[in-house]
Amino acid sequence: MSQIIQLNQSLINKIAAGEVVERPLSVVKELTENAIDAGATVITVEIRDGGLTSIRVTDNGGGISPENLPLAFARHATSKIISFDDLMSVQTLGFRGEALSSIAAVAQVEMITKTAQTLAGTRVEIHGGKLLSSKEIGCADGTTVIVSNLFYNTPARRKFLKKPAVEAGYIAFCLERLALGNPSLVLRYINNGQIVFQTTGNGDLKAALLNIYGREIATKTATVDATENDVRLYGLVGKPEIARANRRHGSFFINSRYIDSKLVTRAIESATKTMLPSGKFPVYTLNLTMPHDALDVNVHPTKMDVRFAAEEEIFAFIEDAVRDALEENNLIPTAPVVRRVEVPKPEAEQIPLPFERVRTVEKSEPKPAAFPMRALSLREESRIATVPEPQPEQKPFTHYKIHGLVFQTYWLVQQNESLYVIDQHAAHERVLYEEFLKKAQQEVVHAQNLLAPITLRLTPREKQVLYDNKELFSRFGFDISDDDEILSVPFLMKGPLSTTFFTDLLDKLDQVGFVKNSPYTHKTEIIAMAACKAAVKAGDNLQESEAQALIEQLLELDNPFTCPHGRPTIIEITKKEFERRFKR
Repeated sequence: MSQIIQLNQSLINKIAAGEVVERPLSVVKELTENAIDAGATVITVEIRDGGLTSIRVTDNGGGISPENLPLAFARHATSKIISFDDLMSVQTLGFRGEALSSIAAVAQVEMITKTAQTLAGTRVEIHGGKLLSSKEIGCADGTTVIVSNLFYNTPARRKFLKKPAVEAGYIAFCLERLALGNPSLVLRYINNGQIVFQTTGNGDLKAALLNIYGREIATKTATVDATENDVRLYGLVGKPEIARANRRHGSFFINSRYIDSKLVTRAIESATKTMLPSGKFPVYTLNLTMPHDALDVNVHPTKMDVRFAAEEEIFAFIEDAVRDALEENNLIPTAPVVRRVEVPKPEAEQIPLPFERVRTVEKSEPKPAAFPMRALSLREESRIATVPEPQPEQKPFTHYKIHGLVFQTYWLVQQNESLYVIDQHAAHERVLYEEFLKKAQQEVVHAQNLLAPITLRLTPREKQVLYDNKELFSRFGFDISDDDEILSVPFLMKGPLSTTFFTDLLDKLDQVGFVKNSPYTHKTEIIAMAACKAAVKAGDNLQESEAQALIEQLLELDNPFTCPHGRPTIIEITKKEFERRFKR
């Protein structure tokens, strides 16, 4: 066995620094969070070569006094906590006292800082954790930290970093979240001398969203503002038409701290799953405020995850609030009028153009939320001067005329100067979904006995999932014997039922399964698939009177705009779009 030795302090510092400083992103995150904790309202971040050559963070915060400066770069030295009780109720973004010491241990660091109470500032220079110089200097109030040659003394770490463009992308992602979580902060991000983005800092979340993602996303969001006891969720959630193919456009904050929580992500995606197609994810920027003793932020050194004292209640609260906010908006996508200069082509090359991207128009009066599972206090959507709000229009289908069925699937409905195309299968799915959900919540789902029971061949894992959710299946009209035979199914399911249908449900429950006693996620999967099974199909010949009855049922719903699987039920094509197509 090798001899056990005591590590020297320099090596200890480098090892400790590796837990805090993983890449240039870590430096930017720690320095900007320190700036916000110091009361900064303006922060500028400048990087070169992805942060490998230099990172400069300048703020107008409170600064560090000369007498405190020697401790600023010491390990486990902080001004943010004193006792263990402070640790459990910490309200600052940083609090461990490791950031500056860790950065200084693996880089060449220069700091210039001044408080409002001192006439002059102080400049210190530290390389690899060693103080090289400290002197007075004239400067403005606040702090500037310049980090050069990151990992210069740990080349093994440096060579495993990615290309500068990739590292710069990580930093941009972090700063975007910082801006969205702090709309009152003026944040400027400069990469290799070019301004990437700059926020206004006027406290307007939509303006921050505009600065980061552009007008297309900023104007197509619904306001979330729900309160329950001492917990509040507020922010913006994108309408289905701007859903993205990945989760990069979702930002969630707890007490203004950006976090990445699987529980929160599942709650938001559960709220939107019947509004979005498979493979699409919602755009959102949401902030949850709650008592600090109701969660633990000490889960991970990066402070990116938290634990909730009441997980099920928080899950349900977030899910309900997001769903209610979306259901209060008109989600019918429309074909916009797009004016552009087109280069003439030979007649043989002319190709019919597909419909352009769709847009959503807000309704003037929100509708009540559909079947709320808990009472939520929703505040009115505020008017933001910097981002134009969609203009309110008349509620669709007040007075309409059915013009017929095309492709044995789509009903054409006209009202005023708009033509609405309704997918009869998607519409019927939504109607059945809502009907089934309402009856299940009222526990009045009617079941029908099968003439011949359906025997299920289940794996041990599937048997366990069935056992865990047997009461839930019973509530929806599925009577299943102890021998794994389906004896009855919901009355709404008029078509034949296969074993594959049921095993698919078990797979869904096993995949999503959050908490056995919390059916919030499970319900929608069962109901959506059951509704799809019973709905009329594309190609079914409905009479006009049947179509009108279906449309009337659809319009009575709180969310008539998508099927349970997220596909649109209605698409609007305006008269202006027709005129544009015909060059009028």
